[in-house]
Amino acid sequence: MPPANSWLLITLQTPFWAAILIGLALILAIALAGIGYWRLSRRQEKLLKELRESQPHKPAPTAPGSTLSQDAYLQFIHNISHEVSNPLQSIQTNLDNMAGCTPQETARWQQYLAIITTEIRRLRELTENLRMLSRLETPDVPVKREPVNIKGVIEAVMMAQVEVAEAKRVRFSYNGPERPARVLGDRDHLYRVLNNLLDNSIKYAHPEGGEVVIAVQEENDRLAVRVSDDGIGIPPEDLPYVFEMAYRMPHSGNLRKAGSGLGLAIVKRIVEQHGGKIQIQSQPGQGTSIVFDLPLYVPG
Repeated sequence: MPPANSWLLITLQTPFWAAILIGLALILAIALAGIGYWRLSRRQEKLLKELRESQPHKPAPTAPGSTLSQDAYLQFIHNISHEVSNPLQSIQTNLDNMAGCTPQETARWQQYLAIITTEIRRLRELTENLRMLSRLETPDVPVKREPVNIKGVIEAVMMAQVEVAEAKRVRFSYNGPERPARVLGDRDHLYRVLNNLLDNSIKYAHPEGGEVVIAVQEENDRLAVRVSDDGIGIPPEDLPYVFEMAYRMPHSGNLRKAGSGLGLAIVKRIVEQHGGKIQIQSQPGQGTSIVFDLPLYVPG
């Protein structure tokens, strides 16, 4: 006769229950870490608010070796705290929902798990952006230089973004030579530049959709790349600040756009690291155009 608790051993050996128990252990670990980080960010946000209120009329000095004023730095920390706390709150809510499910409610489990996965992806992207920005802000970091087929990079970015663009009824088009001259730079970094620019164009497209045009033009020993859209545009008073890492454009109306606000700061620093310049033009309701140039590769 099997021991009295054999039914429990047999049940736990089934794939379903094993997966459930492993999943619960992982979820509990993520929840404990997430809740702790969320509480820390809330305390940090409260401290920042108290600092601003206690020093409303004092000048904001720039820290030695930094391009950010004290106020700008505090605003940067405030923005990042929000970008961390929002997904953590969502993760905690959906973990609570999962805890209330029965083992038979697999459809609900999958729904909550999909939301948690999306929020974890947001946190991972934020972490990667912060790591990238930290590297770009570090002086004397060696920069890789190699011949890069810029059109190949553009096509790769378009392919990566095509599903997101189609979901928002945004179409892509390329305007330039079939075989443009190669540029000198880091392919991975240039991919990030174009990916960030296309991501912004899709994100701020009109609700009914639109078009993003990537144009390439050779000018003497430089190659200019222009990314233009016909989206909601940027107010004139915001244009001088869009490339600052401590700045985030106010949302138009009640629109809430996901993202850390670090994308354009990273773009500017990568372009400048490659010896290029970047400019932006925009009109509210008419769209935005960003152009940057890169040095051409000259075989030695």
